[in-house]
Amino acid sequence: MTTPIVILGAGGNSLGIIDAIEALNTIRPTYRIEGILDDIPENQGRVMLGAKVIGRIEDAPKLSGCKFVNGISSVASFRKIPEIVRRAGVGTERFETIVHPRATVASSARVGAGSTILAGSVICPETEIGHHVIILQNTTVNHHTRVGDFTTLSAGITILGYIEIGANAFIGGGATIAPKVKVGAGALVGAGSVVIRDVPPGRVFAGNPAREIAGSPHAFR
Repeated sequence: MTTPIVILGAGGNSLGIIDAIEALNTIRPTYRIEGILDDIPENQGRVMLGAKVIGRIEDAPKLSGCKFVNGISSVASFRKIPEIVRRAGVGTERFETIVHPRATVASSARVGAGSTILAGSVICPETEIGHHVIILQNTTVNHHTRVGDFTTLSAGITILGYIEIGANAFIGGGATIAPKVKVGAGALVGAGSVVIRDVPPGRVFAGNPAREIAGSPHAFR
């Protein structure tokens, strides 16, 4: 028997989630994608890889028996993820953890509910991944690293050992974070950055070595 699942968001991250679900189903039929929920009016009725947008985020409680996974996150929207999950109005137990079969997760690693780990990513031993974390393709999270709830790790990131990433942070594609660095809650690390010192909560850092950037995260769109 397959589990009906609904994806939040009709953006690029959801394409990766659909791909992961389809890959899992080729090994063993596990999920049936019921559709996508998205609040952008022009996305209503849109079809992505065979999955149709069937309503808004607030429609989630109407879909009884379904599991959910969030795909909404970008430089412009990542700080809204906790509110998006809240507006879905369903309990944590109804959020599914999706791990692409071509991702590697160590047996001693812990991954929270509603998190997604896409193809080629590696989650090393003694790592803790929180709830509703999005980890895109080919990202490595090394040993004894902790990633907070609602955080987004973009594609091609190298996160080394003993790192702490706070809740609702966003790490841009291709970034490298040196051992024992702390990235604060709600912080943004720009794509391609090399982070060798702590990033305070809510700040925007970018560059090699990464330094604080004045202004809004929207500058990184």
